[in-house]
Amino acid sequence: MAPMTSPATLLAELEREAKRQGFELTGVAPVEPLGGGWFAPHAARLEAWLAAGRHADMEWMVRRAEERTVPSLLLPGVKSAVVLWMANRTPTPPRPAGARGRVASYAWGRDYHNVTGKALKRLRNWLIERWPGVGTYVSVDTGAVLERAFAERAGIAWIGRSSMAIHPRLGTYGTLAVLFCDVELPAAPASHPGRCGTCTACVDACPTGAIGPDGVVDARKCISYWTIEHRGLIPAEIRPGLGEWVFGCDVCQDVCPWNHKAPAADPALWRPVPARAWPDLVDWLTAADLDAQLDGSPLRRAKVEGLRRNALIALANRRDHAALPAVERALREDPDPVVRATAAWAARCLGSATAAAMAAADPDPLVRAEANSPLPPVAGCDTSQSATEGGR
Repeated sequence: MAPMTSPATLLAELEREAKRQGFELTGVAPVEPLGGGWFAPHAARLEAWLAAGRHADMEWMVRRAEERTVPSLLLPGVKSAVVLWMANRTPTPPRPAGARGRVASYAWGRDYHNVTGKALKRLRNWLIERWPGVGTYVSVDTGAVLERAFAERAGIAWIGRSSMAIHPRLGTYGTLAVLFCDVELPAAPASHPGRCGTCTACVDACPTGAIGPDGVVDARKCISYWTIEHRGLIPAEIRPGLGEWVFGCDVCQDVCPWNHKAPAADPALWRPVPARAWPDLVDWLTAADLDAQLDGSPLRRAKVEGLRRNALIALANRRDHAALPAVERALREDPDPVVRATAAWAARCLGSATAAAMAAADPDPLVRAEANSPLPPVAGCDTSQSATEGGR
């Protein structure tokens, strides 16, 4: 059946439906099928970023680089990108007492892939019903789409110095979704102008110096990369810079002036759990049902082993000496060698008298290597003791 409406009318109806599905913003960017035109600088930026190795070991970005820079590989005949924004920052719960870590705000409640993804699929189904035969491709972070580039061209945000998409009213705390379609919808007349000006708050505040003055983020220095994406042992020189963060990092967003008056998202939609905002680090180390506790949470992205590794680093950085028995237990009993190796380092940082010997006797070389590795002279580690001595 042939469509009975104009693209302009369709877009107006689509915007209303997107609002009904929970999206605050909707914009349209024209798509250059071969990655040329306005899109070319964004494609070049990605290629240079990958060539410089700033993606760390996220090889999945390399494998799908061509799809990211040539949208027609994802949807032949693609003409328009509908970009949608769903706010995800809920009010910060009070910090409980005890040995607590910090989690990025988007992970306090339901997984945004599910919340935003389901809303996007419902919107796509509405579009298919409204415009029979339309071709579509949808993505919420997991697809090979440069969401921020399309958001900027769609006029709903600009790419800030932090590399985050920034909206003048909503700030940075939002999830972007993209719907490619082979219908030529009315696009924004121009890209959203950048409004960071001379502000360098995010660059100055980044604990690990991951944000360059040119707005390029190096994943090899980024707390979010190390605590979420990296699998395996985190290098000793990186650990102190993670501070209390055990999943992601909000520092660049917290200091951004555009977030100071940004409205909070609907808690009823995201269902934040206070214990996930400020997790009990000892509980993360000892709970047998940790994975089940995190059902439906984006925290599962790091896997149980990664979360325990991160908790150990945070305990060491916080100098939580009361947690030493739990740390030593992880060194003795955890089945994962990465967790045991990290526990050896953390226990030594906390002044354990036995950690070095336990690590030296471990059957895994990864753990044994932590028995005599030097403790870095940075805040969070007591370097006054040798690798084989110390007391509680």
